[in-house]
Amino acid sequence: MSRLIPLMCVACAVGASSAYAQKPRVVVLPFASGEGASETASSKFHALLLEELKSRNDVLEIVAPPSTRPAPPPEKPGVVKRGPSAEAVAALESGKKAFDDLRFEDAVANLKKGIEGMLSDPATADYEGVTDAYVKLAAAAFRMGEEKEAKSALIEFARFAPNYELSAGFPPIFQREFDKAKKRLEKQPKGSVTIEGPSGSTAFLDGRDLGMVPVNDEIIPGGVHYVKVEGTKGEKFGQTINVTGPVKVKASFGGAGERAPVVASKPVIVDPAITSSLDSGTQSRLIPYLKSVNADWALVGYVYKTTDSQLTAGTALFSVRKGQFAALTPVSFDTDVLTANTEAFKLSEEVVKRLTSFGAPASLPVNLATRPRTATVLAKNDTPNNTDDIEASGPKSKKVVLLPQKRVNPEDQPPPDMGEKPPEEIKPDPKAGGSAGMWIGIGLGVVAAGAAATFGIMGATSTGPFKPVTGTVTATW
Repeated sequence: MSRLIPLMCVACAVGASSAYAQKPRVVVLPFASGEGASETASSKFHALLLEELKSRNDVLEIVAPPSTRPAPPPEKPGVVKRGPSAEAVAALESGKKAFDDLRFEDAVANLKKGIEGMLSDPATADYEGVTDAYVKLAAAAFRMGEEKEAKSALIEFARFAPNYELSAGFPPIFQREFDKAKKRLEKQPKGSVTIEGPSGSTAFLDGRDLGMVPVNDEIIPGGVHYVKVEGTKGEKFGQTINVTGPVKVKASFGGAGERAPVVASKPVIVDPAITSSLDSGTQSRLIPYLKSVNADWALVGYVYKTTDSQLTAGTALFSVRKGQFAALTPVSFDTDVLTANTEAFKLSEEVVKRLTSFGAPASLPVNLATRPRTATVLAKNDTPNNTDDIEASGPKSKKVVLLPQKRVNPEDQPPPDMGEKPPEEIKPDPKAGGSAGMWIGIGLGVVAAGAAATFGIMGATSTGPFKPVTGTVTATW
């Protein structure tokens, strides 16, 4: 027995380790924003749901999404094209997203990293992306109250793109600071650059197309600039220059570094590009996306506006093993995402259940933006007014019994039209016993919708002033 106890402990430990290893690995993709829903609201609800799922680490494991970029264009034969580093691209994307989510500290850190990484290789830099990053970097610094850092960013931006015009959406104070930066730059010393290269190649300076080489004596503000020369077959040359006077650049192609194969450390992962409609294309993009981080499941979502004060999140769970989607119950919350905590909790509960029991897969395409149905709610004592309400309130065969709520005085209401002469007055019978009045009992039976109901009106004589009424009425319900 003493030997069995250690063995049992080992078995329990192995079983616990095995159970932990078998926890489903889930990637929660950033929720897409539909018509009327802001990126901020979608990100807030995504963050709430992510926190709820992370708190359930006893039954599942949250996996960070992989870094993605657009699929590269087809390469020309004999030429190996280089592109921006994946780290620089990811840093710029993270910085721009943080700026849109009003997380300015994260935005400044990532944008600086992305700009530096992108311009480290002038031959492959995404200059349009760098321009947008410079604007957001300066704006984020201003929003944080870091005026010195913001003005420094504007100076660098004005040197990089002296002819850039801010859009009308920026506040006037930001526009004035940008104009001041350009004026300060004009007062600084200038220099010139001459660019030469193979015949037919095109020269670029800080991303601006200067035309075919040679380019002579281009006057530019002093400081750091970036030269790129692109050949007719897609060859690329890049060089960083520090302009303090005349600078000459001579580009050449065909070196070992230019034509050597570029081996990426990781395969290119294409963004699944989630929209309101999930189709076979979404499936084919999600499978390699999840396999790249060894994940089993993906939770995707689409947030859209349903009323002036309400947003709805349509979500679905994707299984790599099955290669199919399971649509989840849509949840709704206010446009400021103040009431979304409960909905995030309910949605996380459903996700956990579906990880255990996937259920019937949804047929493609899956529409995440279906409008939620509004049910007609009847009060407890409400009487349905039409057949639709009767169906909503219960089965058609349910019996409804209506009882008279008060006594009926025949003289206060006209007699029913029976299609024949009213019966003659019946004189009171003295032997019937004296009663001060006459009661009328009405029996009403409703058997089923469309059945005939018979109203029996029975009269009893009396010595009072009421006129007795007799007869039978048959009406169709």
